[in-house]
Amino acid sequence: MEETIQYLQIATNIIIILLFIGLVILVFTLLKTIKKASSKIDEVSLQIKDVKSKLEPAIDKFQGLTENVNRVISKVNDNIQVLSTVVDKVKDSTESIVNKVQDTTDSILSFERKVRNKIEPPVMETANTISAVSVGIKTFFNTYKNRKKRMKTAYDREIEQPKNWNESIGDINDI
Repeated sequence: MEETIQYLQIATNIIIILLFIGLVILVFTLLKTIKKASSKIDEVSLQIKDVKSKLEPAIDKFQGLTENVNRVISKVNDNIQVLSTVVDKVKDSTESIVNKVQDTTDSILSFERKVRNKIEPPVMETANTISAVSVGIKTFFNTYKNRKKRMKTAYDREIEQPKNWNESIGDINDI
C-alpha cells in the first residue's frame, strides 16, 4: 500500500513538472505572439501617419477648390444682377439671355453639388476608418490587459492546486 502511495506521489510530481514545463512553453509562445502583435501595431501606426500626411494636402486642395467654387458662384450671382437690370431695359431680347444665364447657374450649382457629393463621402469614410482603427487598438489593449490579469489569476490558482492535491492524497492515506 505504501509503495502504491509512493508511486502515486512520484506520478503526481512528474505531472506537476510537466505542467510547469508546459506553462513555461506557453509563456514563451505568448511572448513571441506579443512581439509580433507589437510590430504589427507599429506598422499600423506608421501607415496611419502616412495616411495623415497624405490626407492633409488633399484636404487643403479641397478647401481651395471650395473657395474657388464659391468665388465663381459669387461672380455668377453678380452677373445675374447685372443681367436683370439689362433685362428691364431690353425685355424682348432678354428672355434668351436670362435662360442661358439660368442654365449656366444651374450647371455651376450642379457642378458644385457633384463636387461636394464626391468629396465629402471619402473624407468622412477616411475619418470613420481612422476612428475605427483607434477603437480597435484600444479594444486590443484592453483585452490584452484583461487576459494578462486572468492569466496571473489562473497561474496563482495553479500554484495553490498542488497544495490541495497533497492534502487530498493525505486524506486518502487516512482511509
